[in-house]
Amino acid sequence: MESNRQKKVARLIQKDLSEIFLYKSKNDYPGVMITITHVFVSRDFSIAKIYLSLFPDIKKEDVFEDIKNQKSTIKHQ
Repeated sequence: MESNRQKKVARLIQKDLSEIFLYKSKNDYPGVMITITHVFVSRDFSIAKIYLSLFPDIKKEDVFEDIKNQKSTIKHQ
């Protein structure tokens, strides 16, 4: 069971990441819609699991691999 604080932190992470991915989808991935479906934060706030949804399916693998490669830059932002 998630605490209220975990839920609040998850919502803030989701909000910030949605802004980052909105900018990235406009500039780096035109024609691709990236949405954050879920964010789960561990009890000690050391780990956050982010679940993404990508549309359309045609470019999904390429975009997801690029996002995984840019993981450290996204974390920094």
